[in-house]
Amino acid sequence: MRQQKKIESSARTGWLKHLLPERAFNSALFFGVIPVGTEFGHWVSKLVALPQLKKLAVGKVPWTPLRNPLSESTVVLISTGGVHLRSDHPFNLNGDPTFRVIPKGAQSANLAISHQAYDRTDALKDINLVFPIERLRELEAEHVIGRLAEEHYGFGLMPSAKGLIPAIKEVARRISESGVDLALLVPA
Repeated sequence: MRQQKKIESSARTGWLKHLLPERAFNSALFFGVIPVGTEFGHWVSKLVALPQLKKLAVGKVPWTPLRNPLSESTVVLISTGGVHLRSDHPFNLNGDPTFRVIPKGAQSANLAISHQAYDRTDALKDINLVFPIERLRELEAEHVIGRLAEEHYGFGLMPSAKGLIPAIKEVARRISESGVDLALLVPA
């Protein structure tokens, strides 16, 4: 039965595969239509993101060099993939300017994703694709990084970046007070 469906699906999209590159069929979709992994998808995503970023940018973005060697640095993880603890209230799918705190020891089985603006298929199989907490724990155990922060942060979908400013300021305050040296930002 599964093989039959695969053949039928292939027959329906066969003509389209001649027009689009192969990676377009193995890519997440932007707005449910445009394959993100294509040059056109990258162009459209920049077209959407740049106006918001220009509104938020005030002057030149400062470069902050790392004060400590990586092997002595405290690292925090921040994701916009809609990741949160299963026990937390899910993000509002129509826009949510809040964040969720995810403790250092959170296990993959205790994490959920409430975000609909990207293809979550693979992320639901391996949460580390959008929230690589296990990979960071491995780097900590191998002494590649000094240590993981006690708290990490998940953000959901927000149509306007400006609406996130209060939450971003709160997370920045918390990170600063916790002595973090390096933030790993993982966008959805």
